[in-house]
Amino acid sequence: MMAIPIGYDQFGVAIRIAYHGVGEFLEVDDLTIYGLHELIQKVLLYPAYRKKAQYFKNVIAKRRGLDVAAEAIERAFERAIESRPSEITRA
Repeated sequence: MMAIPIGYDQFGVAIRIAYHGVGEFLEVDDLTIYGLHELIQKVLLYPAYRKKAQYFKNVIAKRRGLDVAAEAIERAFERAIESRPSEITRA
């Protein structure tokens, strides 16, 4: 995984990508074709990145994160619809 953060929470995500060993990041101010090429080659050629990515893929799959999030959102919408006030008729 390669990240080039440009704003908001992307910097934190990029740092976590590198910290957890699933990829690298390059700040946009340091971006060059050569530098990007070198980092892409590094991520592609070193098996440790692939191994870490596979590890996290398995962890995420076991936790069913997407399913849990979708179910929580659906329940929240159902509750919001059930609890909304009756339509007020105007005279």
